[in-house]
Amino acid sequence: MKTTSLIHQNIAAVLSTIAAIALPFSTVRAHEGHDHKHAAAESGSVIDAWKTAQTSLKGIETAAAAKEHEPIHNEQEKLAVALKQIQENHGAQGADKTRLDGALKNALTASEKVHTAADAKDFSKVDSSLKTLQSTMALLEKQLTPAK
Repeated sequence: MKTTSLIHQNIAAVLSTIAAIALPFSTVRAHEGHDHKHAAAESGSVIDAWKTAQTSLKGIETAAAAKEHEPIHNEQEKLAVALKQIQENHGAQGADKTRLDGALKNALTASEKVHTAADAKDFSKVDSSLKTLQSTMALLEKQLTPAK
C-alpha cells in the first residue's frame, strides 16, 4: 500500500511539474483547431472598429455572466480583430501614438486572458480577467477620444 501511495504522489508531482512548464505555452496552443473565420469584417475605420470592440466586449460580458464558453471565444476574436484594426489605422503621432499603442497592447493581452480562461472553462478566472479587460478598454477609450 505504501508503495502505491508513493507512486501516486510521484505521478502527481510529475504532472504538476509538466503543467507548470506547459502553462506559458497554453495560450499559444489554446486556439489551435478553432475556426477563426468568424472574426469581424474589416472596415478600415477607427470609429467602426471601436464600435465593434465595444459590442464584442458587451457580448463577452453577457456570455461570462451566463458562464458560456463559445460566445466568449467568438466575441474575443472579433474584439481582437477590431483592436488590431484600430492599431493599424489610428493615425496618432508621437507620445499619443505611444500611449495608444500601449493601451491597445494591454487590451489585446487582457482579452487573450479572458479567451484562454473561457477555453479552459475556468469561469472564476474569466470573471477576474474580464475586470482587467474592462479597465483596459476604459483606458483605451480615453486614449481614443481625441482621435475620434
